[in-house]
Amino acid sequence: MIRYDEVAGLTGEQAQRFRALLDRSNELSDMPDDLGTIRAWEEQIAACEAEGVPHLAASGRFAQYSIYSTGGMPAAALETYARLMQIVGRYGDHINPKNLTLFLGTVADLVVTAGEDPSVPRPQLERIVDLVEKQTVAHGFDLSYVTLARASLAAEFGEHDRALALLDTWQGIGSPEWPPFDANTVTREVMILEAVDPRLAAETLTRRLTAMGVPPGPIDEHREDHVQVRLLRVLLGSLFARAGRWDLAARIGDELLDQYGIERLVRSAEIPDVLLVLEHRPDEARVAADFGLENSGLDHVDWRVQAALARSRSLEAQHSEEAALLRALASEAAAAHDARGRTDVNTRELQDFWFAGLPPAAAIAAGGSDARSGSDADVDPADRAERILRAGWIPRRTAPVTLGAVPISLKDRYVELHEQAMSISEIESAEEAEAAVAATIARARELRMPMAEFIARLMHAFHAYQAGDHASMVLRYPRVQSAQRAAPDGIEPALEKAAAGLFVPVVLTALDLPSIPLELVAEIIADETSLRAVTGMPTTPLAVAELARAAHLGQLGEIGPRLEEVRTRLAAEARDVDPHDVHLDVARILAPVDPGVVPDLVDPVLNTSHDPAQQRPAYAWLTWAALRAGRPAEGHVAAVLDQLERVDREFEEFGDLPRSVVLEVASRAPAARGWVVDAALADTTPGDPTHLDTFAGAARLLLDHAPEDERGPRLREDALRIAAALDRRNGSEVQSALLRERFFPEG
Repeated sequence: MIRYDEVAGLTGEQAQRFRALLDRSNELSDMPDDLGTIRAWEEQIAACEAEGVPHLAASGRFAQYSIYSTGGMPAAALETYARLMQIVGRYGDHINPKNLTLFLGTVADLVVTAGEDPSVPRPQLERIVDLVEKQTVAHGFDLSYVTLARASLAAEFGEHDRALALLDTWQGIGSPEWPPFDANTVTREVMILEAVDPRLAAETLTRRLTAMGVPPGPIDEHREDHVQVRLLRVLLGSLFARAGRWDLAARIGDELLDQYGIERLVRSAEIPDVLLVLEHRPDEARVAADFGLENSGLDHVDWRVQAALARSRSLEAQHSEEAALLRALASEAAAAHDARGRTDVNTRELQDFWFAGLPPAAAIAAGGSDARSGSDADVDPADRAERILRAGWIPRRTAPVTLGAVPISLKDRYVELHEQAMSISEIESAEEAEAAVAATIARARELRMPMAEFIARLMHAFHAYQAGDHASMVLRYPRVQSAQRAAPDGIEPALEKAAAGLFVPVVLTALDLPSIPLELVAEIIADETSLRAVTGMPTTPLAVAELARAAHLGQLGEIGPRLEEVRTRLAAEARDVDPHDVHLDVARILAPVDPGVVPDLVDPVLNTSHDPAQQRPAYAWLTWAALRAGRPAEGHVAAVLDQLERVDREFEEFGDLPRSVVLEVASRAPAARGWVVDAALADTTPGDPTHLDTFAGAARLLLDHAPEDERGPRLREDALRIAAALDRRNGSEVQSALLRERFFPEG
């Protein structure tokens, strides 16, 4: 085994292995506090033990304990701490004494946080203190932390005389870790006294604050301990309330509110204390209660939080279901703590103070609709929490719930809703996808999470895209836009980008579909314009869409200005928009009406892009332009077809360009004509308007080089029929004229 002080003397491979373990521990320390990190620490601990480095193994176990403790998993935290003590018991003299002091001293905090959960048995808490005491004595440390832990447990279990005696013993030890008038020392002292005698606690805290140089009135924020002093001042106000001095409690509440404001105050003090000092100010108390409801597990842990919430909401809305549900929950929580400690001290406090002056519970329950909280053993805690929140917190919210800030008690349900929305694009059946969207939207509105509705709408549009249902994709997109407008700031960047990236394909597809009214196309563009003004997403796609509409309708006078607008916006947004994608989109849009601009558009793509999916279409466009200009391009033709071969003749993989471009290139290669036509038509549906260009290109090639192939005339008729349908929608003959000019000049 390697002692902590032997590390500096390690050499060779052993030193390298230790350095690797230390580097890995540092990496894990920077990882998120989640179960994945806990599993990674488990592997690291095993590696440290195998290398014989208990110092690092103990640090890893303490890191696991910290994640469990701060993550609200007291049972797991307790078990992990016990495993840490096993390492300390075997190899304590191999661990740095500073770390050892930290590990052993943590027991004072552990019994408080774990003790708040009545499901953690009393014997288990007492055994862990016994174990720590044994190691504390063995390593020659004072027993201040152990004594404080025992005093906290005695207070929790209603053993008031023992708690006071242990508190005296703790203070008599005179440990340098607990200076008499340090804010942390005073906080721990008063926490124990509060459970024993609130009046004594208030008197003691008043004296301690005076000794600390903290006068009444605004808090000096230049003090190093001003944050803890603020906590103590709020605590003092709540103790005055507990002792019946509501006038003093209100005065402190007013002073704190004037200095910090309600939003800052609720985030920097204990909610039960804040609610008591603001009880005379119902508007501010409601804000504090809602903050408490959002950040409480709404379970039996820390029953005074539930009691304070129940009292606050009962005072404002006596006959509400919310008040009745919270009151029942607080009663259950206090009873659970009493049952563990075999006492009635918590239930008596609940009735003598927290519920004092409130109407009888039966009267409240009668005012609500079946206001039972679900005290039966088979009631799901999350069901109860949701019912409580939907009875008050959710309807009162002025801002939607986001995934980054969900109520703690319903975190799993909000995450589940988010995942449910994300999975819609993976559902095979269109009917099942439709049902899943409806269910997700209904649930999103119940839980006030428009983000989930936005995701469901977006994934439903993608579902149509993946299924080749182009009309449904277009018709669903306005719902995506509407849902995004309703969603709050903070949409996941990847999803916001996905929705924005769908815009231009939707507009191009809508223009290709005779069944989509032009009015809807205009609405989609207008709505996206207003939406991007709010989201701050790039506006270049808006200019591209306007250019596409003008070109499709044959508004030749608008094309020049629209193209210049695209270039202007692209120059300003080059960091946020891929210019190569924009150039390829514009080439597709303008080729039917102004093929001469294509080379200038795609030449920069070929020269500067490093993406083969952009280079391939750019090269095909330049080859197509050369052939149209009558320049020899046999080598380029072969290269284009070779590139198509390299992607297994998959046009979708080849890149984003009209398939007619490759078909026109292939017409110059007799050996390739057959398979290129087959590949171009492989994933098309006869008569699908979105493949007008493909049908026309394939028809031209077959009519010229395989007149016996019956597909040629049929494809030509399909193309002409689609163009005519577009013209009927557009109120012009532009599409038919463009089609004949480019593909069927013979009429």
